[in-house]
Amino acid sequence: MKKQNIITIVFVLIGLSSFAQEKPGWIYNKPTPTNSSYLYVVESATGTSELEARNQAFARLFQSTAMRLGQPINSDEINRAVQSGKDFNVISAQYNIPINKVCEYTEKNAEGCRVYILCQAARAGNIVVDFDYEFNGCYDVRQYNNTTALLKSALLPGLGQIGKRHITEGVITLLGEVVLLGGGVGSYMMAQNQLDIMRNVNTNYTDYMTARDKHSTLKTVNIACYSAAAALYAFNLYRAYAARPKYSDSFAFNPVIMPADNSMAMGICLTYKF
Repeated sequence: MKKQNIITIVFVLIGLSSFAQEKPGWIYNKPTPTNSSYLYVVESATGTSELEARNQAFARLFQSTAMRLGQPINSDEINRAVQSGKDFNVISAQYNIPINKVCEYTEKNAEGCRVYILCQAARAGNIVVDFDYEFNGCYDVRQYNNTTALLKSALLPGLGQIGKRHITEGVITLLGEVVLLGGGVGSYMMAQNQLDIMRNVNTNYTDYMTARDKHSTLKTVNIACYSAAAALYAFNLYRAYAARPKYSDSFAFNPVIMPADNSMAMGICLTYKF
């Protein structure tokens, strides 16, 4: 496989990994309630602006919860209350719909913005709800995301960290492995050359001793490079699994598809958020 193709595949994997795991885990896997009086609800909406998307998500959340609780509600009133900018908790109390907002996540898309909201909502009507007001899992990654990141970094060091948006750490890890393994291979080949000189019957004593010293030094360098590469690889696996995901990086790699000579090509776009 050509070197250019290998580089292209690596950067495509980096971009796809970064793109696929940038959302918080609760969007896909709702948390487990601490008691039976409430449950977790995720609602989302798209709008031309973040405010519009958030308002639509709030309205949907109130309407769906009211229907589930069997609470009579006027959808138009809810929409007007949300659009007027009333506080979330005020609307909840005004219409007797027990809801506690805990997390929010916004992503940009072609239509503008998409807002995801995670709330704790009463499980049933006419009950005393004991919400978990100290919930702090808004940015916790799913367990299988940790495992996925671990597997990615096992395949390509640094890829799991990049998937969790630790892009600088991931790139440095990848480059570090390349440099250390390259140093190990290079020192081994040079050590073999010195060994060939030592084995040559026509080599004089001075050249033999010089080659022996160089061979010994290169063997030490070889062992040091491979040992450091092994240590970095092990640390890379630990970081891929244990690192908390980040969602507000200024720099980000994303895959893009673009026209090229009457066909389509895939590439990587580096974006910066001001």
